[in-house]
Amino acid sequence: MESINVIGLMTGTSCDGMDLSLVNCKKNNNSIDGKTIKNHYVKYPVSLTKKLLKSYISSPPELAKTHMQLGQFWSEKISEWVKENNLQYDLIGIHGQTVFHDGGQSTLQIGEPLYISKSLKVPVIYNFRTKDIINKGQGAPLMPVVDRWLFKNESKDIITLNIGGISNITIIYKNKNILGFDTGPGMSLLDIYCLKYLNLPYDNNGSISSKGKINKTIVQKWIQEHNFILSKPPKSTGKELYGEKWLNDHFKSPIGDDHENNLANLSYFTAKSIALNIQKFHTMKNKKQTQVYISGGGIKNKFVTMNLNKLLLNYNVLSIADIGIDPLFKESFAFALLAASNYFDLKIDTKDITGAEKPYIIGEISKWR
Repeated sequence: MESINVIGLMTGTSCDGMDLSLVNCKKNNNSIDGKTIKNHYVKYPVSLTKKLLKSYISSPPELAKTHMQLGQFWSEKISEWVKENNLQYDLIGIHGQTVFHDGGQSTLQIGEPLYISKSLKVPVIYNFRTKDIINKGQGAPLMPVVDRWLFKNESKDIITLNIGGISNITIIYKNKNILGFDTGPGMSLLDIYCLKYLNLPYDNNGSISSKGKINKTIVQKWIQEHNFILSKPPKSTGKELYGEKWLNDHFKSPIGDDHENNLANLSYFTAKSIALNIQKFHTMKNKKQTQVYISGGGIKNKFVTMNLNKLLLNYNVLSIADIGIDPLFKESFAFALLAASNYFDLKIDTKDITGAEKPYIIGEISKWR
């Protein structure tokens, strides 16, 4: 059985850095199997993070410049990593840095892939969201495709939860029916708040949030003020809805103890929106036998995960590490597998996930020649 080594590159809505995973991938009937060889994280300079967080309001010349600079930066960092570790690779898959996403309508990811292809001398698979939208899908999330492959041999319901900038879940029923969608905010609001008001990249381990007091009335108001969180899937969102504009609309120059309380409320907002979606759309009665596997940077925020455990008492909440996948690199692992599916010409049906019209080959090829 042919196998290839694929580098997956993921950058999320938090814009704090890039995750890299080198994965050995094989086609196995209608799925892709993957085994991680090595993971690596590259932290962005604060100046780049701030530029990317504001990219959605950048002028066209500034956005074009950032698009090229980001492609160059990725190319340089991947090249350094593979040379330092003498890594062998055949293909690279990049999600791209999302600037704008309106599910089912339009999407834009930046970071020029030709820089990577030229420097690393292999094809790059990209434009994952764009192609799904052209196929009449939401464009995201695509993680559930990989979740279906990971848990194809399970005989019970499984739920996976990825808490990145935005949170998304996959519900895999024991009969292999699948449901996957974004639930609402992940760490995006918390991270932007910390950067904007505290000059910190994030709330480390949830240490600031844990000192605050949650106001459940305020959080309930946030949940109800927009119909996204309680709406039916397929659905996807981004920082257009849960980003700096949302923060500016809800917080006016907070000071002192306000920060602890505000971050506590934002943490609970993330946990509550996730829990509501799981409870509403996972329809099985015997929930105690259902495992929820968490991944993404949000797993490091102990205040978010503590509240999530309290809200999901009827579920068995675990880390995706329990099945051998690093929770901080699940998305880069996933995009390595999705890129491999393109290489193997595997047509994928995402109708139950994004609402896409027909099975199709995910992603497009960028190749320097």
